[in-house]
Amino acid sequence: MQVDLMQLIRKMMAARNIQVTVAKAPFDGLETFDYGLRRALDPVFDWQAFGRSLVEDFPDNALIFAEDVFELHYALFHMPDVEGQICLIGPWTVGKRTPDQIHYVERYMGKAASEAVQEYYNGVRVVEGTELISTITTLVSMAFPEEEFQVKEMREYLPLNFSPDTRYFTEPAFEQDLPASMLEQRYAAEHKLLDAVGRGDTEAALEGLSLLGRFHFKGRFTKTPYQTKIMMTIMNTLLRKSMESGMVHPYYIDEISSRYASIIENMSVNDRDGLIGQMIREYCAYVRQYSVKQYSPLVQKVINHINLNLSTELSLKSLAGMCYISPSYLSNLFKRETGTTLIDYINTQRIKRAAHLMSSTKMSVATVAERVGILDVNYFTKLFKKSMGQTPTQYRRTHAGKPGEG
Repeated sequence: MQVDLMQLIRKMMAARNIQVTVAKAPFDGLETFDYGLRRALDPVFDWQAFGRSLVEDFPDNALIFAEDVFELHYALFHMPDVEGQICLIGPWTVGKRTPDQIHYVERYMGKAASEAVQEYYNGVRVVEGTELISTITTLVSMAFPEEEFQVKEMREYLPLNFSPDTRYFTEPAFEQDLPASMLEQRYAAEHKLLDAVGRGDTEAALEGLSLLGRFHFKGRFTKTPYQTKIMMTIMNTLLRKSMESGMVHPYYIDEISSRYASIIENMSVNDRDGLIGQMIREYCAYVRQYSVKQYSPLVQKVINHINLNLSTELSLKSLAGMCYISPSYLSNLFKRETGTTLIDYINTQRIKRAAHLMSSTKMSVATVAERVGILDVNYFTKLFKKSMGQTPTQYRRTHAGKPGEG
């Protein structure tokens, strides 16, 4: 199987929240390669000249790890088998700005510039250790002959050097441009996360979380227990609002958000990262199970009534009467919109709820059957085994301690 190297590099770097930019003539869009740092520091920066210097001065068959004047790190290499194109991976930092770098910015650009650059640093990925460098080296080396491939480290790679037009720093807009650029990216990542949760798309939601993890909220959140709980409470609120956009009944929204509010109240700082991922996965699962966004108002009403009243009598006749329509009309409408019959849907939801109760409680089979509206235990067992492939007791033995979607 042939693998597209650039696609693999992009995928591997995306997993680490590291940007990949291709520089090629006429170099449109190149100003985003550093998340807008140079563009904010110098609005008249010559991007065409910058792009040409990258392409023309770059050695063949080489991978360069460079640190620029801002202590930002990049990896650069010629695109394999493509003339006149340079791939830039980065930026990333290896820690806090050094005193020398802070002094340099303050001396040549002023205090306002230094504060703006610090806001920029709050949004750049911090990479510790050599794992990233090893990964990039291994991937890029696959594109070049082993005997010709070389890796170089350069503290200030000349094309990445930068002397801004300091006259711009006296303009009021300067103090806003750089922080605003990073805020735009942070809010874009947050929107991606919340939009994905509203669709029940776990993979996209976790990708949005990964992107959001690149940003540090200076002055707003620290790693103290109190601040961590505030941050988690805000996240729980945002996820709850996303569920609303997915048209999930308030009963389920309140159930999951209240449960996580209690968990957050008793969490420790070390629980934070794992708990965020758990919350996102479960919120997405709830949206997939309980969202009625794609259905007509009448079918939405029926589905919500079924899910909220599984322990009661649910018949085609009673549901049709609740909606003041004929049973045949409801039956046809429900099948057309959901692809399943009303009775099959009711049974499926009852078994899902029963499976959750069997795995998360010690209720007897008879009690569980009653809780989901099936009074005949033998019929319940037969229905459960047909749907889940195991009897209720067997299911409990294999799924104890693994509560499913509730």
